[in-house]
Amino acid sequence: MKKLYSFLLLFPLFCLAEPSAFEKQSGATKNDLKALQSVVTKLQQKVETIQQAQEGISSLHESQSSKIQQQLIQTTQQSKDLEELKTQAELYKKLQQQVDTNTQNITLLKTQIEELNTSLKTLNQTILNELKNLSNQPNQTNNANADSKTSTSFTKDKTKKAEIFTQAKDLFTKTEYDSAKARFEWLLSLEYKKAECHFYLGEIAFTSKAYNDAIYNYKQSALANDKAKYMPTLLLHTAQSFNAIKDTKNYNKFLDSLISNYPTSKEAQNAKKLKEKKDKK
Repeated sequence: MKKLYSFLLLFPLFCLAEPSAFEKQSGATKNDLKALQSVVTKLQQKVETIQQAQEGISSLHESQSSKIQQQLIQTTQQSKDLEELKTQAELYKKLQQQVDTNTQNITLLKTQIEELNTSLKTLNQTILNELKNLSNQPNQTNNANADSKTSTSFTKDKTKKAEIFTQAKDLFTKTEYDSAKARFEWLLSLEYKKAECHFYLGEIAFTSKAYNDAIYNYKQSALANDKAKYMPTLLLHTAQSFNAIKDTKNYNKFLDSLISNYPTSKEAQNAKKLKEKKDKK
């Protein structure tokens, strides 16, 4: 303890001692050291300030870099979205072109259908006109068979026209032509189902080879109704009746009309075979 106390008493004396030979030789003093220390301190402060600024700049750089990276990602996504939009736009354009093409095709088909309908109406009118221009001379057998009506008696009840019409068709199916004919002619006198009555009378005449009678009744049937379901048969038998009376022109004309107007019917197929057979001759 005594030694420590003595050192504390002597320490100020050391501080007040004269400069050492080194200090004298170098010219450095405590004031110079303090000044130098002050300079070092200021430099350290500047360094710290610069470091803080550098850290701020680094932080800003990292922040800007992150933003730029995000913008790059967004730009990349936008580019992908843009490409997808372009693809969709191209697809829409193609679809629109297809719609336009389909619309044009539909318009063309409508025009063709209208033209076909017009042609069909013209052909039907041609057939009707041909039937109107046919000879209106019934076969003499028509008059010869006029008296046969009295030999096929039936109850002529005007309140039962539908029933008698059904009987007439049944009799026709059973090939009881005289009885069927009597009923059809009576119904015609009452103007009941004129188109069908004339058709069946034409069939009876055709079967009986009374071809002029057949042509006459077929004509009257078509005049009454040229849209009937039996028209293919009517046209075929009309053509065959003309062929039987050696009228080749009308024969071919009615075959052609049948083939043109009812191409899918079995009668049209028969008509084609008849024409082919005629051509081979």
